[in-house]
Amino acid sequence: MEDDLLALETRRRIYAVVLRSPGLGSREIQRQTGMAWGETTYHLDRLVTAGLVHREQGGHQDYYFAATVPLGDRTLLRLARSDASRRVLGALLTASDPTVPELQERTGLSPGRLSIHLRRFLETGLVQSGRRERFRTFRIVDRDRVVRLLIAYRSGFADGWVDALLETWSEVFRP
Repeated sequence: MEDDLLALETRRRIYAVVLRSPGLGSREIQRQTGMAWGETTYHLDRLVTAGLVHREQGGHQDYYFAATVPLGDRTLLRLARSDASRRVLGALLTASDPTVPELQERTGLSPGRLSIHLRRFLETGLVQSGRRERFRTFRIVDRDRVVRLLIAYRSGFADGWVDALLETWSEVFRP
């Protein structure tokens, strides 16, 4: 069944994009493949129905992942598709238990936007909160796992964000 499903060139192109860049939305998949909107959604639906691709709803769009991407990885990759979430993630990876004011300074996000993204990270269990004096602090639960995951999927972030983050990471945590 899988061989028959991927016999079409258009479907193979879509599947290749989903494999290379897990967590993309359908519009970005359409853009990267150069296909029409209806054609893209039709073939994505076929891949989802066949079980080769998973569709996850998040916010106002659907995110697509190859079936081989584990659920925990999908959660982080879905969140990392947002520029603001990536800024928060980068700040959390390179700072030790930052407070909200420290995160605001590092990310440039307003208190409201920062709160939204921190809540999403907390709800997924990727981040824990604590206290330092009168401020709430935040930290990534398993920093090494997050870095390994970002390295594994770095080619899916065309903007070079992961490479820049890893450079900062290695400078901050150099042995």
